[in-house]
Amino acid sequence: MDGKETILIADDADLNRAILRNLFEDEYNLLEAENGEQALILLRQYRERITVVLLDLVMPEKDGYEVLKEMQENRFLYHSPVIVITADDSMGNRARVFELGASDVIAKPFDPAEIKNRVKNIIELGRYRRQLETMVAEQSARTREANAAVIDMLTSVIEYRSLESGQHIRRIRMFTQILLEDVAENYQVYNLDSRKIQLIMEASSLHDIGKIAIPDSILNKPGKLTYEEFEVMKTHTMKGCELLTDLDSLRDQEYFEYAYRICRYHHERWDGNGYPDGLKGDSIPICAQVVAIADCYDALTTDRVYKKAIAPSQAFSMILNGECGKFSPRLLECFKNVRDKFAQLSAEYADHLPGKIKTAPHIPSASLYDTGDNTLEQSQLKYFTLLRHMDSTVMELDYDTGVYHLVYLADQDFSALRSGNRFEDAIRNFTEAAVHPEDRAQVLALLDNYIRELFDEGLTCRDRKYRILDRSRDTYVWCRASLLRINLENPRQHRVLLVWRKEEFPQTDQPGHPAPFEPLPVAYPAADLLLGGIQKCRCDQHFTLIQISHSLVNLLHYSEREIETQFQNHLMELVYPPDREKLAKQFKEQRNEGKILQLEYRLVAKDGHTVWVSDHCLITVENGAEVAYCVILDAARHHQAEEELRLSLERHNIIMEQTNDIIFEWDIRNDELYLSPKWKSQYGYQPITKNVSSEIPRISHIHPDDVPVFQDLMQTMRIGIPYKEAEFRIADGAGVYRWRLVRATAQFDIDNKPFKAVGVIVDIDSQKAEKASLEDRAARDVLTGLYNKVSAQGRIEAHFSACAPDDLSALMILDVDDFKQINDRYGHMFGDAVLVELSSNVAKLFRGQDTVARIGGDEFLIFMPNVRKEEVAEQRAEEILSVLKDLLHENMRDMAFSCSVGLAFARGGALSFRDLFEHADRALYRAKAAGKKQAVCYQDEMRNGLIGRPEAEAAVCRTEIDSDRLKQWNLPTLISRAFDILYGAEDFGRAVQSILALIGEMFEISRTYIIESSKDGRRCNNTFEWCAEGIETQIHYLQQVPYVSNGFDYRENFGEDGLFYCQNISKLADREKGFLEGRAVLSTLQYAIRENGTFYGLVGFDDCGIRRFWTREQIEALTFTGKLLSVFLLKYRTQDALSESVLNLHSVLDQQEVWLYVLDPDTYTLRYLNRKTKELVPEAEPGRPCYEVFYKRDSPCENCALKQALETGQSTMELYNDILGMWILTDASIVQWNRMEACLVCCRDISRYKDKKGQDSKQKIRESCGGAYEYR
Repeated sequence: MDGKETILIADDADLNRAILRNLFEDEYNLLEAENGEQALILLRQYRERITVVLLDLVMPEKDGYEVLKEMQENRFLYHSPVIVITADDSMGNRARVFELGASDVIAKPFDPAEIKNRVKNIIELGRYRRQLETMVAEQSARTREANAAVIDMLTSVIEYRSLESGQHIRRIRMFTQILLEDVAENYQVYNLDSRKIQLIMEASSLHDIGKIAIPDSILNKPGKLTYEEFEVMKTHTMKGCELLTDLDSLRDQEYFEYAYRICRYHHERWDGNGYPDGLKGDSIPICAQVVAIADCYDALTTDRVYKKAIAPSQAFSMILNGECGKFSPRLLECFKNVRDKFAQLSAEYADHLPGKIKTAPHIPSASLYDTGDNTLEQSQLKYFTLLRHMDSTVMELDYDTGVYHLVYLADQDFSALRSGNRFEDAIRNFTEAAVHPEDRAQVLALLDNYIRELFDEGLTCRDRKYRILDRSRDTYVWCRASLLRINLENPRQHRVLLVWRKEEFPQTDQPGHPAPFEPLPVAYPAADLLLGGIQKCRCDQHFTLIQISHSLVNLLHYSEREIETQFQNHLMELVYPPDREKLAKQFKEQRNEGKILQLEYRLVAKDGHTVWVSDHCLITVENGAEVAYCVILDAARHHQAEEELRLSLERHNIIMEQTNDIIFEWDIRNDELYLSPKWKSQYGYQPITKNVSSEIPRISHIHPDDVPVFQDLMQTMRIGIPYKEAEFRIADGAGVYRWRLVRATAQFDIDNKPFKAVGVIVDIDSQKAEKASLEDRAARDVLTGLYNKVSAQGRIEAHFSACAPDDLSALMILDVDDFKQINDRYGHMFGDAVLVELSSNVAKLFRGQDTVARIGGDEFLIFMPNVRKEEVAEQRAEEILSVLKDLLHENMRDMAFSCSVGLAFARGGALSFRDLFEHADRALYRAKAAGKKQAVCYQDEMRNGLIGRPEAEAAVCRTEIDSDRLKQWNLPTLISRAFDILYGAEDFGRAVQSILALIGEMFEISRTYIIESSKDGRRCNNTFEWCAEGIETQIHYLQQVPYVSNGFDYRENFGEDGLFYCQNISKLADREKGFLEGRAVLSTLQYAIRENGTFYGLVGFDDCGIRRFWTREQIEALTFTGKLLSVFLLKYRTQDALSESVLNLHSVLDQQEVWLYVLDPDTYTLRYLNRKTKELVPEAEPGRPCYEVFYKRDSPCENCALKQALETGQSTMELYNDILGMWILTDASIVQWNRMEACLVCCRDISRYKDKKGQDSKQKIRESCGGAYEYR
């Protein structure tokens, strides 16, 4: 983003977008949309980046009014204010767009300067508003912190009055937070986030604030409350609300609302049997429901004046089973998940008397909740467990949308329900394939009013019986079909479950006399030959084989006897070990969906090689237990093909991961697009993948001007061109258009028709930018940055070749009068500065579509296409003369500065560039001949005659631009002198003053100075200053000056290069002047002191005498000086702060009444000694070994504290020092000292605690040392 603000231009007219683009592209990042729908797509993607929207009202897809309405509804206008640009400037239209939230309206045709200023003002207002909001947020945060103390005091009063509460409030807050986090994870319907959870947790502290108003005789009554007393106790909810109403100013409104709801409703119950309002179900706020469970659990598990605490496991069961009132089923599921956490917290924060703290009891966890499954997954497991037990086929239907889902398929007799894209198709296919012909009419009634009547009549279920075909027996069996309404509490929701359950008797039998179940034949030769054999096994953890086919024996080369003796008939033990867990998981997942399973795994044969098999299972019940009939097929070839495909895909994925290119695949027939994951990482948003040929041109992130290129690419692929490349721009995740190259290759089917296009999207943005930069540099004049003559001629000829016959164009040639005298008197460097300043001032007068060029030494060309009338160009020529008249008044007081202008016009392409240039040149000659300082328009009578110039002018008029080759400012000499001053100075402050004086005198500057930021970075102080003679010092006034004033941060004046240059500060906006105002400054050049992106101050150079033209060489010299001073200043301040910290540390250590010294762990030499150590051993000094100083030894002590500290990090021991004649308790620790590892040694004299024999008086030593030392 390069720090630029982003503007969205929404207009369907290419010309209008081009005009606005020319106005803003240099200062802002631009996004463009050619219809309202595309504008909204970009707003949704970049709503926090887009600072203003320029919106046309008449657009396809959605017009400007619809865009404004959606922006208002989605609150986009807060971040992205809208300026409407419209030809309808009526009062009614203005009122309408302002009602929809527009910030401004500009009528077409618009003035470029006006629209630029309005956009700038709106962006600045938005920035100012955001700064104010930040300040308000900071003040609110401080207010909340201050008021938190008041809330904590209130909760403390509650705990104090309720004698048994102890840490009740703290536990409630933690219980509430834990339970809320689980609810948020599993039930997004409550829309809980971390901020809301924090607020509710804090507000839960006040749930019992109303108990302040309850008499002590009731609140702390040791026995059961009477009916009347309980009625009084119940009033604490409403009393608390009354207190909170008086305290609502202490916190923000959202906090108050949560606290109020919790206080009032935390005794409500799910079934409506709570108080005070008897609310029921989800009409109870979720915050109060959660606190109710937390409060109930805490009351059960802690001692109260009226009861003893019960075990957490018992409290858990009581709450789940409704013994404390009914709670939300959803919350109870979450409560199960946090059971162990609740028990742990209740133990850790239990109410105990001092000295009788109990350890937390071990709470066994139920295995059901140790799996890591969340609440929804657990509910689903229960659901499928029940379905398996019922052995029923279940379908879920949303009657309003027709969307259906076959949740569980009991057996293949109901498989026809899978067919069909719609519910109606599925029922018809099932009826035709499986239902007895005589019963089909009642089944098809589902498609008439049968389901509708369930909702209309308020029924909860309906039942029917009909016969379906049991294919395994080739006979019809009775089936009970049930229709169950899902959500009884929401009358607007029309969702049902359809449940089919077979009743096990043929149609010829009577109910109550079921036919016996015939086990499937296992030992069947045809099955062995055709199916690979059928095995029968139990559905236990081992898949114990009951019957084994010959095919399995032949496949593994084990006999049936070997399988029984070696593997105990456990099929799982025959499975390749790495596949066992995978097989168990496959079985579990597929069993949840039905009785027909398809498994794939490896078996280990007798010779040790693995065999891939495909296992098709049917689950049934025999003798009350589930068994599986399995057809095991050799799948080696199939798996080998799959493995080759997997490896190929893996290679493909590796290639995609290692390249930065985006791989794409376009399904031409289905018009669907696949993009590799690199798209997401590069763009940050989901692409359009469906109906791409129509949707991407309409509402994509492609630049509107490049949409035709994209459409041409797609059409090329569609008609069968084998290969095509295209370049276009796509907006990235930051809202910046980036160039991409698409290489597409068509794929053809067997009929030689294209059905897919595959290829890559390559990032060519840097190449494009580099190419554009090179082209721009080639087209620009080196000194002024304007176009050169060749590029200007190309632009003008391109316009003539494309313009309409009646388009009016104007060409001006500007020449500086007597420019040679300026160079001769002031030097070529000053002359170059004059040309640069002249170029800047002239360019500001013209539009982005105009061409301003330097075509000679002091000669300039201006071309204005599409001029409405000649008077406009003539007026602009007069403005040039007016602006340049006073350009160098203060810098050239003894010499007048002026220029002459020749002007010519052309209609359409009637004139060539050469002819038009000659006309303007003849007009310029006439202006020179008439006395200069004027503009002359070409007339036909100027056609004849020679064009001549005075000889003095001709020498410089169109000479080669060679001023850059002249001898430049001697920068190496300045560098050498500056370094000599800084490196040779002992006093850094004096060195800085010397350099400031050097620069001021060398460049004749009024004031040079350094300003440094305060510690918090919000204010600044003038710390160094040099002033020329007669210039008033400012250093005493520029102290504690805020950077931010009137909503503007002065630091924003500095660009990315760290420079702020202003030739005339009177042209700055009032809010931008900052501390320049009131200091008699006319022009300034400042350089920012930055490090790692942080602003630490600035180096400034002011001129109070003239509005100075700084030459490029002078700017380079002053910039270097600023960089040099900033580097040394930051280094000096860092060293100063470090020295201060070291002094502070030494001061603290010197005040300690123990001997402290620091040792080098490798050499035992002293690196530091505190005052106490120096007093004890005066000859001790840094650099000497400790054993030499303290023990008069030639080598380290055998029992040295340093050696032990190096091994363990810390060592404590007591030693007797013969030299000092005292017992010493020594504590050694490994620390960092001056960024190097060292050993800090602390010694105490403990001689007085030793008797004459040198024995320990350990108790006395412990008392003296606070028991902090071990004794060895």
